[in-house]
Amino acid sequence: MEKTPEVIRSQRSSGRGTAWAVGYAALCAFMAVVGWMAVMAAVPGVKAGGLASSSMPSDRPAAGATPSASASPNVALASVTLSIPFDPAPTPVASPTKTAFTIDVYRPGTFVTQNDREYCMAGAVQNMLNIIGPSVDLSTTRQEQVATLLVSLTTSEDSYDGGFGPGGWALAMPKLGAGNYKLLVDPTFSEAMKDAAMALSQTGRPVGLLTWYGAHSWVMTGFKADADPLLFPSTFQLKGAFIVDPFYPRLSSIWGQTLGPDTYRDMAAMAQNYLGWKRPEGHYPTRDGKWLLVVPVD
Repeated sequence: MEKTPEVIRSQRSSGRGTAWAVGYAALCAFMAVVGWMAVMAAVPGVKAGGLASSSMPSDRPAAGATPSASASPNVALASVTLSIPFDPAPTPVASPTKTAFTIDVYRPGTFVTQNDREYCMAGAVQNMLNIIGPSVDLSTTRQEQVATLLVSLTTSEDSYDGGFGPGGWALAMPKLGAGNYKLLVDPTFSEAMKDAAMALSQTGRPVGLLTWYGAHSWVMTGFKADADPLLFPSTFQLKGAFIVDPFYPRLSSIWGQTLGPDTYRDMAAMAQNYLGWKRPEGHYPTRDGKWLLVVPVD
């Protein structure tokens, strides 16, 4: 059947409509694809071919890539320099060095001789009081007062034949305003001398020594050593001591001529005079063969 012009026009119109519909649909699909790719490209961790192997964005840049602030928040934090105060190690304190050491607390013008041959301890105490100060009393009356106090403080165990005892010496010192003292009984000469030096260094006050087997009293006012006993208490070595002998200027029939006040005596001279306790009046169980000294304490 022959198509009329109206049918032909209708078919052409219908064909054109179909073509437009297909073209429009294709255009929409194309635009959708382009839009999706643009959105995916803007999301970190998404490649052109799809998502990265991890669903979480990686904060490690690709090999050879230079990190930037926009690549990841962690990169931006890494670029911040933290200022942490530097605490240097403390400087080690230098160890003290042994150097020759001398101390002498003797004060010129303080010496007094003992009133008689029996008053050596009373004379020693009076010399110690004058050295400690602040006042100086050289009178025989003062020495008599000291002697009376010593006798009152000496027990029968302290001295078998009465008179003055080393225990009474230690007790008398604080009563006379010289500060606290105590009696030490050491097993060796070396230990006694070191105890005397240590006490003198610590207090700045003189020490009493029971010399001549305990029959006489000396005052040690200072000493020389290879080091300060307060810095090297276990290793210092004494060279000698400064001595005040209240028996001066008398001559002893046994010990010879006495020496003037504040005379330095080396350790050999000290060992010849400062001898272990040995008394003719009897046996002293805690003292015999030992060295006695009256030392200041803080």
